[in-house]
Amino acid sequence: MKHLLRAGLLWIATVTAVNAADITITVQGVRNDKGKIAALAFVKADGFPDRVAMATTQAQVPARQGAVTLVLKNVPAGKVALTILHDEDGDGKLKRNMVGIPTEGVGMTGKPLGNRAPRFAEAVIEIQGNEKREITLKYW
Repeated sequence: MKHLLRAGLLWIATVTAVNAADITITVQGVRNDKGKIAALAFVKADGFPDRVAMATTQAQVPARQGAVTLVLKNVPAGKVALTILHDEDGDGKLKRNMVGIPTEGVGMTGKPLGNRAPRFAEAVIEIQGNEKREITLKYW
């Protein structure tokens, strides 16, 4: 029985490793060195695009004007939507003005940002394994 349990746990660990990926993201267009750049991965619409606590996986690095690179680790393989936030004041939230327009930089996978944030389905990409992506921030 003990051997069966070990074999089962080994199989689960192997499946988990195969079904997770690391995504290296180069973030372009960072306007200043203030705060941090955060990457969020969502596998369902709940919390998308900016609810940090609801993201499946997240990573952050200090902001640096121009471009920064960060890695989202153990992103579940399959459909995922990625969001990049330039949290200039470092409070962990996306700042918006009185009419709801972000005052901090935002970038996403999928449909380019227009006058509204894409819906989850418009931002979804397919992740098969370790990947590299480039996302450009937009500031309004």
